[in-house]
Amino acid sequence: MRIRLVLAALAAAAVLQSSAAQADCSASKNDFEDVYCGAKNFIDADGDLNAAYKALVAKLDAGGKSVLKKSQVTWMKSRNDQCGKTDSDGYYVDLDCAVETTRNRAQFLKDRTAECDAGKCDLDRMAEVQ
Repeated sequence: MRIRLVLAALAAAAVLQSSAAQADCSASKNDFEDVYCGAKNFIDADGDLNAAYKALVAKLDAGGKSVLKKSQVTWMKSRNDQCGKTDSDGYYVDLDCAVETTRNRAQFLKDRTAECDAGKCDLDRMAEVQ
C-alpha cells in the first residue's frame, strides 16, 4: 500500500508539473497543489538525506558503516510509523511530517560528518535515532 501512495503522489506531481500552470508552493490553492508541493518537498528532502548519508558512509570503516546502516534502518521505521497510518481505506502519509523528520535526519547526518571531519567520529552518537 505504501508504494501505491508514493506512486499516486508522484503521479499527481508529474501531472501538475506537466501542466501549464505550475503550483506555487508558497501559496497552494487546492488539494492537488498541496499533494504536488508535499511530494516535491519530500523528494528534495530525501535527496538531501541520501547525499548526507553517502558523505558520511565515505568517512567510515566497516564497523562504522554497520552502525550507521542499523541506525538508518531504525530511523526509517520510526519515521514511517510516526508519519504514516493505515486504516480501512488504505495507507496515508503525512507529507509535512515526513519532510520535517527527513530534513532533521539529514542535518543529523551532516553533523556526524562534520564531527568525523574534525577527528571526533563518535559511533555511539551515530547510532542514535531521533
